[in-house]
Amino acid sequence: MKEYYFISGLPRSGSTLLSGILKQNPEFYADITSPVSGIVQSTINGITGSENNLNVDEERRKSILQGIFDGYYSFTETPVIFDTSRGWTGNTSLLKALFPYTKILCCVRDIGWILDSFERISAKNPFHTNTLIPQEHNANVFSRCDAMMSKEGGIVMSVWALLHEGYAMNPDMIKLVEYEDLCKYPEKTMRSIYEFIGKPYYNHDFDNVEYSNENFDLSCNLKDLHTVKRKVEWIERRSILPQDVWEKYSSMEFWRQTNKKSTLDYN
Repeated sequence: MKEYYFISGLPRSGSTLLSGILKQNPEFYADITSPVSGIVQSTINGITGSENNLNVDEERRKSILQGIFDGYYSFTETPVIFDTSRGWTGNTSLLKALFPYTKILCCVRDIGWILDSFERISAKNPFHTNTLIPQEHNANVFSRCDAMMSKEGGIVMSVWALLHEGYAMNPDMIKLVEYEDLCKYPEKTMRSIYEFIGKPYYNHDFDNVEYSNENFDLSCNLKDLHTVKRKVEWIERRSILPQDVWEKYSSMEFWRQTNKKSTLDYN
């Protein structure tokens, strides 16, 4: 019987890298965003909106939703599944009801560096329009960043809000994984993750981590959006964001304000 865990958090914060590391373990399956979250929510909506809504009891609903996971991952025999979706942090109570043991690994990063990363990817694809941002907001870095941070469905802000919600409601089931920690201290970070999910540690090869999904990236017109470099390492670089854009979205890292500690304790 499979066990289900989850990867979520903010975009451009290391979730693909984390998946690439986790999948080295032969007992684990991990990948980029799956459609399971959307299928589950559509199923809940479908049942709720049907004339049989009152005839479908809680246990049957639970069985149907668990069956979605088992059906989607029937192609793999690996016993531990990590399903990835930015939306899972908005459904922490649902996941806890379906899988009481489960945990969510949430990758996080300074908002400024997230916006910077999106800008860098766009700059690497000058002959294509970034379809992650509405075309009318693609004119310049200011409008692009404002669009990503819009409360009306911005690609970064909408996920930030879900993470904030999930962390406030069920902090016990969420492990915040700082991108910088993962790159600078990969073994220590991964050991803390294994401890969090209660699994024996697997000796990962941090010099040979590879992952890419060309089809997914091409659908966004952003080549190398999910390409992971072989070696896990931290590379210092300057931001390409204008200073006022950076300052506008600074101090949004609520997990540091509420937790008062890094995801790792180095003392």
